[in-house]
Amino acid sequence: QSSGNASYRCSMSSSADFSDEDDFSQKSGSASPAPGDTLPWNLPKHERSKRKIQGGSVLDPAERAVLRIADERDKVQKKTFTKWINQHLMKVRKRVNDLYEDLRDGHNLISLLEVLSGDTLPREKGRMRFHRLQNVQIALDYLKKRQVKLVNIRNDDITDGNPKLTLGLIWTIILHFQISDIHVTGESEDMSAKERLLLWTQQTTEGYAGIHCENFTTCWRDGKLFNAIIHKYREISFMQYFLKGNILCLLSAYCVQSILLSAWESTV
Repeated sequence: QSSGNASYRCSMSSSADFSDEDDFSQKSGSASPAPGDTLPWNLPKHERSKRKIQGGSVLDPAERAVLRIADERDKVQKKTFTKWINQHLMKVRKRVNDLYEDLRDGHNLISLLEVLSGDTLPREKGRMRFHRLQNVQIALDYLKKRQVKLVNIRNDDITDGNPKLTLGLIWTIILHFQISDIHVTGESEDMSAKERLLLWTQQTTEGYAGIHCENFTTCWRDGKLFNAIIHKYREISFMQYFLKGNILCLLSAYCVQSILLSAWESTV
């Protein structure tokens, strides 16, 4: 999954025992998963009640494993996106320490867009929630003006520090300002950022036996394509990962988009 409207799942402790979606939101400090998640939040109420009666928990072991992987993936994404933001904010002597907290008032978000675009944006100077919401809305409106498609991201999502949607917004900004501006051999003018990224991935992994990239879903499931890209830019033993099978490959493939971004940055 690699589109500008990429869906990100919220973080959760692997050892927590959550009885329902309200407990999850309260204990994790983040929003409930989005519709479509293959987790208990989409179970009918009677099924959730049945699980609680039988085992005292809505989550089964497989679902807990999914959440552990999602938690690790989110940590990698948060770290990578924070580093990318700070590389740009350092030009105006600003810095983000906590991605979810330091974008809430909209000031760092506006500063990031100003650095990336060269434009000057208005901003509210007050510290009340109203001013924070206004600043985030200024940033969102600017992105829409530049034809950046934002799906289900509102100003209060960022002001409230929603992890999933904050990650989604930053990835959308990266797609528009960084990946869209990078030229790949063989691209056409009407290519989207996602199509450019796919073409770059194909060119980067060309020559690796048994490695083919035709999409950002099924081609990544065994982790080998992911590790081929790492091998291209980091001196590791590719065959070590390739020969040991899917499990080791998948353990290193928590966040395809983040490693693609890191590898791509090293080429420009």
